[in-house]
Amino acid sequence: MKKNSKLVLSIVGIIIIGIIVVVWIMPNDTTTYTNVDSPRPFKGNPDARVVVQEFSDFQCPACRAGAKSINLVLEKFGDQIKLEFKHFPLTTIHENAFNAALASECANDQGKFWELHDKMFDNQDSLKKDDLKLYAGQIDGLDNESFSACLDTRAEKDIVNSDVKDAENLGLRGTPTFFVNGREIENYNSLEEEIQKGLL
Repeated sequence: MKKNSKLVLSIVGIIIIGIIVVVWIMPNDTTTYTNVDSPRPFKGNPDARVVVQEFSDFQCPACRAGAKSINLVLEKFGDQIKLEFKHFPLTTIHENAFNAALASECANDQGKFWELHDKMFDNQDSLKKDDLKLYAGQIDGLDNESFSACLDTRAEKDIVNSDVKDAENLGLRGTPTFFVNGREIENYNSLEEEIQKGLL
């Protein structure tokens, strides 16, 4: 009986040690992110009478060109306008666009939206998750560990999905699409003209 008891205890001990070893060597995939209720990104005057909304996709070539052009508009009108950025990743043709949108909102949680916005458009052909983390690491003052946790957990997906829903409700089909005081601008070249009307 004593031999049997010792054998049982030995087997139990081996099992317990085995469980401890397995738990120890298993990857610890417990990444968490404390979500931040950040203001939506904008440029210009928050109290401006003219509000320009841009629905954009970080993987869209026309959006990259539009981003440069909109900066010229901002330089011209200054504090007379407010530019609001909204996401409309065209995921059926741009496989990295949704993650890029998430990344921009993770950067926004740290007040670095526009810095990552510019880096992603400058490197539009390389927008895989590892690329996004690389660009974030190049931004001064951005906590890369917090950013990575945000991106890995898709913490800001509700924000991106909400913008996409807004775009779909408006019947949008492409990017970039601009609105001036809620009115869609069919031709980007008329954007300045519509802003001028709004300022009258």
